[in-house]
Amino acid sequence: MKRRQYLEMSAATSSDGWGHNASGLGAGRRILGLGDQGILPGHGEKAGQGVAGYCAESLIPLSGDGATWQVVGHVGATASDVLASCRGIDDLKVDLILISMGVNDVSGLTSLMRWQARIFDLILLIRQKGAAKIIFLGLPPMARFQSLPQPSRAVCGVRARLMDAVLKRSVSGLDFAAHLDFETSAPAGPITDDGYHLTAQVQKALGARAASLGRHLLRV
Repeated sequence: MKRRQYLEMSAATSSDGWGHNASGLGAGRRILGLGDQGILPGHGEKAGQGVAGYCAESLIPLSGDGATWQVVGHVGATASDVLASCRGIDDLKVDLILISMGVNDVSGLTSLMRWQARIFDLILLIRQKGAAKIIFLGLPPMARFQSLPQPSRAVCGVRARLMDAVLKRSVSGLDFAAHLDFETSAPAGPITDDGYHLTAQVQKALGARAASLGRHLLRV
C-alpha cells in the first residue's frame, strides 16, 4: 500500500505559511520539491533534509538571496500520482520546482509512451499554473539498488536508463526546464539508506547540482 501523501515542512515556517527558511535574508526564492520517495527527506539519525532543502542552501551563495522550500510527495508515487498531486496544489507561485519521479514507473512497468505523455502533461500543467522553472531529477541507476533481487535489479536498471533517456529528450530545448543527470551528480556508494529514501550524501550532491541548474534557469 502506498504511504499517504504529505507536506514536509520545517518547524521554522515563514509568516506566509511557507516552509524552511534557509537563511536570514527573508523569503527570497521559493523552491518546491514534488514527487516520489526520491524528493523526500530521509529518516533516522543520518537522514538528510532532502534535495530541495540542500538546493535552497546551495542557491543562497549563488544568488545572494534567501530561499524557502517545501516538499510534497509520497513513497511509491508514479508519474500519474505526481500529476494528480500537482493538480491539487492551488498556489504554484514558486520560482523553482524539483521533480523526482520514474522509479515506481520502472517497477510498475509503465510504457515509454505513457511515461512521456505524463512528462508532457506535467510540464503543461505547471506552466498553466505559473511561471516556475522546472528541474527533473534523472532516474537513479537502479542496477545499484541492492534491495532489489536479481534478475529484477538488472531488468530495472535497463528500464531506468531507457526512461531517463526519454525524460532527458522531453525537456531538451526548453528554456524553462532542465534534466539533472543522477549518475554523474551523485557520489559513488550507496544510493539509499533504507531502500526508499536517498542517503544524506546523495541528497546533498543532487541539491548542489540542482542549485547550479536553477541559477542558470532563473538567471541569477
